[in-house]
Amino acid sequence: MASRNKRHRSRTVQNAGTRSTRVRNARKKQVDGINFRSLLEAFCYQKLKENGIQSEYETKKYVLFEGIHYENSRYEDNGKTGYKDKKTHKVRDITYTPDFIDPKGKWIIECKGYANERFPLKWKMFMKLLNEQGDPPVLFVPRNQKQVLETVSRIIEMTAPTVL
Repeated sequence: MASRNKRHRSRTVQNAGTRSTRVRNARKKQVDGINFRSLLEAFCYQKLKENGIQSEYETKKYVLFEGIHYENSRYEDNGKTGYKDKKTHKVRDITYTPDFIDPKGKWIIECKGYANERFPLKWKMFMKLLNEQGDPPVLFVPRNQKQVLETVSRIIEMTAPTVL
């Protein structure tokens, strides 16, 4: 038990202070020359492709909050430079890039096995932005392969031509 905790602590210390784009339990996979961030994203891509559904992978970045220049002093410590006045530093944009987008704008898929602590807030901001733009697309957030298959079925139903 003690050795297990040591290993866990050493990984935590190694990663402390570094900014990681790694998703919890996610393993990267390459399919058709595209680098996916998780096996679930790769599975979703394959199912969309198998069903002849066109999609774009991580091609559009949405600005949820436009960065600002704070007009007074602000003392912060980023862990590297110490506790200093960051008045001259711009507060960066908050952006969001969904996994799969319908080229016609009818749907968006965000594959989420394990959501990080930022995701719920960004997702709410993203939905608000889409609403404000008018005619929002249908959103899907599959968390496993079964839900990906259901998502693909629903997209097929949505896009099927209606017979009068």
